[in-house]
Amino acid sequence: MLMKLLTWFRGYLYIRIRGSSPERFINLCCNKQIYLWNLMRKEEEYQFNIYAKQYKELKPIAKKTKMVPCITKKEGMPFLMHKYRKRKGFFAGVLLCCVLIYIMSLYIWDINIEGGYKYTPEAVVKFLHENEVSTGMQKKKIDCQEIEDTIRLSYPDIGWVSAEIKGTRLIIKITETNMPAPAKEAIAPSHMIAAKDGIVKEIITRSGTPMVKDGDIVKKGDILVSGILTVIGDNDILLSKKPVIADADIKCKTYYDYKETFSMNYIEKVDTKESKKGYNITLFGKKIFLYNPRISYPKYDIIVSENALHLTNSFYLPFRFSTVLTKEYTERYKTYSESEANVIAKANLKRYFDRLIEKGVIITENNVKITIKNNYCSTMGRIIVEEAAWEYQTVQEDEWRIDQTDEHNGNNY
Repeated sequence: MLMKLLTWFRGYLYIRIRGSSPERFINLCCNKQIYLWNLMRKEEEYQFNIYAKQYKELKPIAKKTKMVPCITKKEGMPFLMHKYRKRKGFFAGVLLCCVLIYIMSLYIWDINIEGGYKYTPEAVVKFLHENEVSTGMQKKKIDCQEIEDTIRLSYPDIGWVSAEIKGTRLIIKITETNMPAPAKEAIAPSHMIAAKDGIVKEIITRSGTPMVKDGDIVKKGDILVSGILTVIGDNDILLSKKPVIADADIKCKTYYDYKETFSMNYIEKVDTKESKKGYNITLFGKKIFLYNPRISYPKYDIIVSENALHLTNSFYLPFRFSTVLTKEYTERYKTYSESEANVIAKANLKRYFDRLIEKGVIITENNVKITIKNNYCSTMGRIIVEEAAWEYQTVQEDEWRIDQTDEHNGNNY
């Protein structure tokens, strides 16, 4: 693809030759280092492609071999520019467009939140905005590590967070503490440590030194597989230690505590079928209302459908078009029956189980109970699971480096 693009920028020709010595013509072109490609024979003629700048070099060869070259087609940027040489405004516009796209690529125009279960993307985006992270910022001013630390400190129940920049998008992935965090890949020598309390069910080590065995009880932070290999010599003398990235298949028996409570009383929204539509566009973070209807409804929902202009999945532009639908509703106070509350609680629990299974967790025992008391429906209990409950911890230099004694320091005792 890159070669085709470079060839197009240089410009090339489609050539047809006719004569009595085509083989000699081609051999002389090779000797003169004239690059020909797509060479083919068609009846009594030969066809090939050649760079535009090398076409003049064919003249002495054609004269010597009595061949007649003929240009059948011209391709590439030089010919396109010559064709539209009187339309300087068009090329200036194309150049300006390229410059603007490059400038816009230096900024963040979309923030995408993934993985939230309790916290909605809107809540996280609002939190980021309060911490001076928003669309329209220069990418060089965004510190992904600082964003991760800020979210962890502000939300104790978010156990894992990742922030990365792709194109003009800031992508933030979060996992709450009541959900398993995806394991990160290690790039430096590391231990595999327990991410939570549990019992080791199975461990198969490929790299590193196993520190536990099947059936061992481990606490959070215990080293499961050490990232240090020891070299033992004769008489069990320690010769050296070598840091590596620990690698193993580990399955632990652990648990998750589940708790959810909701009121049996609720407000039902009744749609009155009355609605109004508004339209707006957003340019470089500034919202411009094209049509903003006057709302006189006492209670209403606002539904926003937003379409962001983007060149690729990761290259978003600072242009958005939004449709704002305002729907009127009235309120009706109702109370769940016990059967209705049970259905809702079971559906919420099933969604939680599905999220666990998506993370590769095997559910072995479900001790969650649903109770209705004091006009509240409570779902709580412990879920026993089998999972890869480990994470990486970087090996420190003082853990493996051995200070060598100097036998020739002149001090003999």
